[in-house]
Amino acid sequence: MREEKILASAEFDSRLPTYFMLQPLFVLLVSFIGIPLIPLWAIFGRIVHKKQYESLGCDLTERSLNIRRGFLFKVQKNIPLDKITDLAVNEGPVLRYFGLCTMKIETAGGGGQGDSMGQAALPGVVTALEFRDKVLDQRDLVMGGVPAPVPTAPTEDGIMVDIRDTLRRIEKSVADRS
Repeated sequence: MREEKILASAEFDSRLPTYFMLQPLFVLLVSFIGIPLIPLWAIFGRIVHKKQYESLGCDLTERSLNIRRGFLFKVQKNIPLDKITDLAVNEGPVLRYFGLCTMKIETAGGGGQGDSMGQAALPGVVTALEFRDKVLDQRDLVMGGVPAPVPTAPTEDGIMVDIRDTLRRIEKSVADRS
């Protein structure tokens, strides 16, 4: 196995096990048959979701994003940075109540609505916006040699400068691959 230098690691919020616990409890409550199981789940669910939380991990390396999750059914995804098309940070009302958000990673050829291929979700990343920016900056380095400039309101001359800089990055990328 090839070792890569870890540039950054995502940190997960300690309130995440409580959020994980509420999801099955809600399902048990809604399905009236599951209501008698709620006390049993309240005992064993804590253990299960604590282990689930402890198994979460996400490392940014020079060339990929490595995601680990699961303690019974372990899943490890290695997403090449040049395949990442979008990193979205979402927070619904329940997540917002807990002060959490979910970072969704989409890749090129990532499937449609019901397809989870080419996608990954990281719930409860503490500094999701900062981590997202680090991943995107590293992706830009991998793809073009320099991080993408911070967008500004372009003037007519500014558009030409942006085009020139983009062409230089493309030329550098082609030269590096040759």
